[in-house]
Amino acid sequence: MKLSIIIINYNTFAMTCDCLRELYANSWDFDFEVILVDNASVECDPENFKQEFPALRLIKSNENGGFARGNNLGIAVAQGEYLLILNSDTLNLDAGISRCVNYMDAHKAESDLAGVGCRILSPDGSMQRSAFDYRTHSYSLALNNSVMSFIASKLNISKFRDDEYVQAMHEKEHAVQSMLGAFILLRKDAVEKSKPFDPDFFMYCEEIEWGYRINDHGYRLMYIPDVSITHIGGGSSTDPAKRAINDKQFHLSVLLLVFKQDGYWGILIYNLLFMLNFITNSLLMPFRNQKAKEAHRDLLKWTWYAVRHQGILLKYFKPSFASSAFPLKVSIVEEMAKK
Repeated sequence: MKLSIIIINYNTFAMTCDCLRELYANSWDFDFEVILVDNASVECDPENFKQEFPALRLIKSNENGGFARGNNLGIAVAQGEYLLILNSDTLNLDAGISRCVNYMDAHKAESDLAGVGCRILSPDGSMQRSAFDYRTHSYSLALNNSVMSFIASKLNISKFRDDEYVQAMHEKEHAVQSMLGAFILLRKDAVEKSKPFDPDFFMYCEEIEWGYRINDHGYRLMYIPDVSITHIGGGSSTDPAKRAINDKQFHLSVLLLVFKQDGYWGILIYNLLFMLNFITNSLLMPFRNQKAKEAHRDLLKWTWYAVRHQGILLKYFKPSFASSAFPLKVSIVEEMAKK
């Protein structure tokens, strides 16, 4: 089999069905399978998917283990030569999937090529950051400091924050460190050698860590700009409570990513930089415009949330792969913090 497409569903039945209809209406000349992992949805019976899509391989998880663990269930049973990690909120997929599969076939002789990603667009046609040619480390937090960020921009050492650089980077074919998790096509044998997603992550940053690890195993990840897919973006909720949970989860995952990259020294540097950023940005706050003030307040608020709960991370997690019996998830962390 040429391609295994792995999709996670969690209470998004209608949206996931839209994605599946596109996949099964494709014009490809290769064989494929679609593996849908339902992460303990309560919206409806997951068997409803099978009624409309009888060819679907359905895996019903008994818990919502998050993006990493859910995808790993699909990866474990996939039969394709290539694996496509695909979000359920993606559309306009036909050409993008075909182009990426053909790209991998055309470069089969390159044994170090692990995978490929393409341009990812929002529904309004604007570009999302589809690939990243840099790494996040503990010292990256220094760029959240107003003074250090200004100096770094003048020295041109934070170019990845410059809109013109990001746009130019997305206009050329090149090797990258990681790709957006909404669409990643990989060789199955490369995944087997470098291991799948780290199940310590619940949501956010798992594809970033995975990309770093694949690179560290001597493989390349390529970004190609000549084809695109559309990603709606499930995190665009207007519900303030859901947005707050997402913000908490994102910053917990960033802290875990730092831990995985830089270990215990990385956590120490992260804490020191957080304190420095808090003092510096607070002193400069009266001189900033309203938009900058709100951005800094939110950043400090959610970074402080991660710092306050780092004890759970340090007690139950390690910098190594799959170090914990449970993922670093907001609800788990907050429950354990009460004890």
